[in-house]
Amino acid sequence: MRSVFSLSLTLVLMAAAASTDGVDEDFPTYTGDQFNALYDYAVTHVLGNLVPPDERHPVTGDDDLDTRIWGIATRRGYLLRPEAGPDLGSADGVPMQPEAAEAWLELKGAAREAGHRFVVSSAYRSPASQRTQFNSKLRGTSDEAIDAALSWYSLPGTSKHHGGYALDFRYADGTFGGFRDTPDYAWLAADNFHNAKRFGFIPSYPDDVADQGPNPEPWEFVWVGVDLIRCGLPVEVVVPRGDPTAAIAAEVARCPGSTSDDPTAAFPSWLASRLVR
Repeated sequence: MRSVFSLSLTLVLMAAAASTDGVDEDFPTYTGDQFNALYDYAVTHVLGNLVPPDERHPVTGDDDLDTRIWGIATRRGYLLRPEAGPDLGSADGVPMQPEAAEAWLELKGAAREAGHRFVVSSAYRSPASQRTQFNSKLRGTSDEAIDAALSWYSLPGTSKHHGGYALDFRYADGTFGGFRDTPDYAWLAADNFHNAKRFGFIPSYPDDVADQGPNPEPWEFVWVGVDLIRCGLPVEVVVPRGDPTAAIAAEVARCPGSTSDDPTAAFPSWLASRLVR
């Protein structure tokens, strides 16, 4: 009798659900929740020059009000995010992680060849800067006013911009808020964000995701690397001795961030999805 593979996801709902039905076999198709899981995995296992978060930052300076603000933010799904270390780079005068800067310049080159002119409006943002931005958008202290501000603006310590891998795009002659309705966004988002994936970017706050913090932000993309996007989250696989697929497994590189020395311990999702289980 043919042995059965034992598969377990290292993070919830990820790789087994990914599909390779898109235009490029190298890139699985991801849901919004899966894009977010990729980012969470990347900052924990793959991306460098990050400092883990340790505690909540003050928001308004009023302890009671801050406690209420943090409570509403937590219910919306806001999480503490890592912050960039000291070795930031820049591109087009915008501070960001060096890998993100290199990838942005490559993405921009491809976009220009395709006739698109979107630019980066911001990337790295400190918690202090995020605090100023949030407070400038807070219109009152009611729960409704707090929730309205949190719909679009992160609390200090919870923005993906703190890590320096998240980039805000805007149309060259417009604002980032109108980016969704531009041909530039359509080019990035087509075929499950194929053109963004080619350079290691994924949507930062995608559509159709509940409780991810802010509302979906079509202008914000985050760099996680092409290899991780192509591979998906690691899937732990037990391959029986003598099984013919073991030869395939030996030829597959381990997923980024895997801690195992066994190349069969982290199948790419696009291959694991094809195995008979």
